[in-house]
Amino acid sequence: MTSKKLLKFYFGAQRLNDAMDELLLRAACASATGGDTELCARQLCELIGCKCRLAELWSYLDGVMRRFGGGDRQVLLDYSRMRCGLSKLSADRKNEVRRVVVRFMRGARSLGRYAEALAVLNKYFVLTGR
Repeated sequence: MTSKKLLKFYFGAQRLNDAMDELLLRAACASATGGDTELCARQLCELIGCKCRLAELWSYLDGVMRRFGGGDRQVLLDYSRMRCGLSKLSADRKNEVRRVVVRFMRGARSLGRYAEALAVLNKYFVLTGR
C-alpha cells in the first residue's frame, strides 16, 4: 500500500463511509423489493464487516496523525491531493514532502496488523472519490 493511498483514505474516509452507507441501504432495500433475502443478508454482513475493519484502520492512522502539527498535516493533505508526482515540485518543497511522508510511514510501522483492512481498502478505494 502506498503512502499516498493511505493518506487519500485517511483524508477521504467520510466519502468512503457515505458510499458504503449507500451500498448498505441498497442491499437492505433489495430484500424488501423481492430480492433474494439470504443473499441480501450476506451482503449486509460483509459490508458491515468491511466498514468495521476500515474504521479500525482509520482509527490507527488517526493515532499516527496526532503526532503531526498543523503544518505537517497540511503537507500530508496537499500530498494526498496531488495528481502528479513530486517531480513537478521545487526542490525545497519536494524535500519537505518527502521528510513528512517518511515520518508518517515510520509512525505507521504496525500497518501489517491491518492486512485485512488494507485488502478491504484496495477493494473499495475507488469510492473515496477525488
